[in-house]
Amino acid sequence: MKRMAVLILATAAVAGCASAAPQPASPPQPASPSQPAIPSEFRAACGHPGAQVEVRKVPVTISHAACDLTGVAISYRDFGGATVPHGGGGTGIGNSNGFELTVHSGSLDVTITAPATHGNA
Repeated sequence: MKRMAVLILATAAVAGCASAAPQPASPPQPASPSQPAIPSEFRAACGHPGAQVEVRKVPVTISHAACDLTGVAISYRDFGGATVPHGGGGTGIGNSNGFELTVHSGSLDVTITAPATHGNA
């Protein structure tokens, strides 16, 4: 009887392992309107305060729901930059070169803009 119980448990363990075969990874899904695409230069910085990003094209808005940039230093060539502040939205940071970083109230989305030319107008 004892051998029968051991045999049943061993069979159940093997059957459980066989049915839990790994599934192939699904290919990445394209961005949908509800989940916008994140530009490649931002991807490594998502959720990593202290990271640095050099924006390639402005204007750009990054959805906070898709990519948390809190504490990330963002710059745009020849226009300077700023660090995305902690705390609530409704914050705008700019410099004399025309670089602007805005954290939108409510959504906490981050928008980066800069004019075509910099300097005083």
